[in-house]
Amino acid sequence: MITLFKKPVRVHGHMIPTRRYTGWALIYVLLFVGLPVTILMVALDVVGWAVTVKLFGASCYGIGCLFG
Repeated sequence: MITLFKKPVRVHGHMIPTRRYTGWALIYVLLFVGLPVTILMVALDVVGWAVTVKLFGASCYGIGCLFG
């Protein structure tokens, strides 16, 4: 499978270009992987903040609370 990325392939004498990443691939990864993961992490952070500050009545939230 890895050799498919390395050497060019000939089909009926025509050289087929090797695989490569494009700008569209980067856009798709950011849109369909990066954005949903970021939204999920923000939602989990808001839930953690709400539980810590509102439910338990803590005065602060996050790593700064451990050292202050």
